[in-house]
Amino acid sequence: MNSRQRMIAAFQFAGPDRLPVFYHASTAGLYVHGRKLLDLFRAYPPDNAVTFEAIPLPPPGTVDARGQYHEIRADEWGTVWDYRIFGVAGLPHRYPIEAWDAPLEFPPVPAIGSEQFLKDWERVQAQRRNHLVFDGWIGLLEKLHALRPFEEVLMDLADRKPSLLAFLDRLTEYYRRQIEYLLAIGTDVIMFADDWGAQTSLLVAPKVFREVYKPRLRQLMALVHGSGAKVFYHSCGTVHPLYRDLVEIGINGLWHQIALYDAEQFAREAAENRTVLFLHMDRQYLVPRSTPREITETVKRYADIHRRLGGGAILYVEIENDAPFENVEALITAAHRYA
Repeated sequence: MNSRQRMIAAFQFAGPDRLPVFYHASTAGLYVHGRKLLDLFRAYPPDNAVTFEAIPLPPPGTVDARGQYHEIRADEWGTVWDYRIFGVAGLPHRYPIEAWDAPLEFPPVPAIGSEQFLKDWERVQAQRRNHLVFDGWIGLLEKLHALRPFEEVLMDLADRKPSLLAFLDRLTEYYRRQIEYLLAIGTDVIMFADDWGAQTSLLVAPKVFREVYKPRLRQLMALVHGSGAKVFYHSCGTVHPLYRDLVEIGINGLWHQIALYDAEQFAREAAENRTVLFLHMDRQYLVPRSTPREITETVKRYADIHRRLGGGAILYVEIENDAPFENVEALITAAHRYA
């Protein structure tokens, strides 16, 4: 099997020759570990279309005389972010709007048939020869609290504030156009992403999710399925109470926080619902703080479970700034050894 065939077999629970391995670009990890990690990535290539050509470096002027990185910059939505660790997500420093009905120009979506479209179409078609192409990051909750303070978002959701609901409709329509573009260039898997859970409970009541978000997500996912593509959903925290809802609205894959789920039990539940799982090894304890042996044994345990169930899993590797290199090496080599 080539990587594309392997990914398709995993989604179909059709017994791939091995579990696919998916790499994140890992800016923070490459910056910290440098050439050693770059060589490791090249020695153990993944099954997704990602390339590693150089060590990323902070922009000029963002590292002080003590070697401390600090950067403040705005994104395309107008949110100003404060970054303290190079390659790791920052925190909002300044929000672009003071109310949901305030004017806000959304980022442009390239027109289908435009020069940018033709470039993107050619790139995706080249990738599709050997890889299943993942793209997008559709987040209805996360985008809200990138535009206004999180506490206000939660209170306005609880109150079903009309201006917030109107903004959500506008955001849903924007993502509809973005999804149409991604499908038109040939994207195989559209990524959705909202962290609905904290460590011990949901961030919003199930009723809020079902009344406010579920209908809008269903609409967007139906668009994806209507084109024959797949939906992959990223959601960290204790999200299991919403899993059945996500299945109902059409997810094909789930990128969950695996340490908060029973490995065997949830693997079986996911297999019953034909949900392929990203196996993202725990980055709170396992990868940064455990031992290479513990990492190796954990990867093997998860891989064994899912191989017995016909596939239905993708080993996910993302290297941040806080893991000793011996742990990084153990993670990558174990992923390829036991997949």
